[in-house]
Amino acid sequence: VIRSNCMDCLDRTNVVQSELARVVLTRQLRDVGVFSDTDVIANFSAMRSMLNNVWADNADAVSCAYSGTGALKTDFTRTGQRTKAGAIQDGRNSTERYIRGNFFDGERQDAIDLLLGNFTATPGAPSPFANDQTIESKTLVGAVYVCLFMLVYAFFYPRGGQWFCLSNCIFTSSWVLVLALVVRLVMKSHTAELLNWPKLSAYPYRPAVLRANSAISLPLLDRLFSSSDTKASLRNDEIKKSWTDEKAGKKQA
Repeated sequence: VIRSNCMDCLDRTNVVQSELARVVLTRQLRDVGVFSDTDVIANFSAMRSMLNNVWADNADAVSCAYSGTGALKTDFTRTGQRTKAGAIQDGRNSTERYIRGNFFDGERQDAIDLLLGNFTATPGAPSPFANDQTIESKTLVGAVYVCLFMLVYAFFYPRGGQWFCLSNCIFTSSWVLVLALVVRLVMKSHTAELLNWPKLSAYPYRPAVLRANSAISLPLLDRLFSSSDTKASLRNDEIKKSWTDEKAGKKQA
């Protein structure tokens, strides 16, 4: 048994495992007398194609279960070489993984926890699916949508009838500035609230973030400047402290 890099067979790991499988299969076929000492799988196109596709399909199946997309570098696994189309597909899959992992992955982990029995529903208990976002974070997200709407409006219906007239440039620049400030606030102080966390099991980071959200409250306007950095620092300290306490409790247990 050879384990390479990690326990699954995604992406680069699958490429390595497929090469190991090729070597092992060649040795097995020689041992049973199917291959001579000089025969290799590469000399038999049908067998080579079948082996490559089996491992590429395995990578896609495991990757869909883990990440929601097909595996990366399957063009190399299938054909033995990297292609431009494969690189473009890898970029698409990586982008989709980033979006899924940050904004849609919580339910996937909840499903796994239910399947493995890590969570047991208790009749009459409060719903674990309550919305964890603060009013402030919801307001900021709404402000982002308003800014984007106004920028689209300025593009299709420019003031003065022209994109580059002074009034339209001032109007557009103002909304771009507001959008930049709002995004800065979101990135500095509310990123954790906007991520899609698993809700059924008490993973260390999620409770820490929620405790930080409820324990720290600074005025909205102050966050435009140094206070946003202050809250981000306080939240990070709270998360680290909670994570340390969590690990210490597990060691004592």
